[in-house]
Amino acid sequence: MSTAVHEKIEVSVSAISGPQREANHKVLQPILTDLIAYGLSVKQLHWNIVGAHFRPIHLHLDEIYAEIQEAIDTVAERLSATGHSPNGTLKSVAQSTELLDVPTGFIRDDQVLLYASERTRELIGLIRSRMESVETVDTVTADILHQIVADLEKQHWMIQAQRV
Repeated sequence: MSTAVHEKIEVSVSAISGPQREANHKVLQPILTDLIAYGLSVKQLHWNIVGAHFRPIHLHLDEIYAEIQEAIDTVAERLSATGHSPNGTLKSVAQSTELLDVPTGFIRDDQVLLYASERTRELIGLIRSRMESVETVDTVTADILHQIVADLEKQHWMIQAQRV
């Protein structure tokens, strides 16, 4: 498919245009990438936790993963609604994420909480820094990102409360 045809399709499915459309792509694609990477990290921790608090943390990580999957879908669909094809390929996520990875192998429950807390805080910071540029350009996208950050901040608090 030629670039001109591709661009025509993107613009024709978009509910918005101009700077608003471009701002959404610039903000949402990296957030989508980092949300996907975060979800994979949460599952890696979930599968490899060991220790006395295995069960409650294992179940909590499942809750976080479910919320992240919903956030991924919301961001990807917002990208589509604004006329951009979401890119969630393995290669793209691996090359583009700004999140640090978590270790492989079995991990003690206290260390799982530390890694989960660090990755969650890191993701919150990345989303907050990116959403600033869309606040005045597209309030709908900003509202979506506000809710995702609020949910992540709640999960961060719950993770931290288990570390005390």
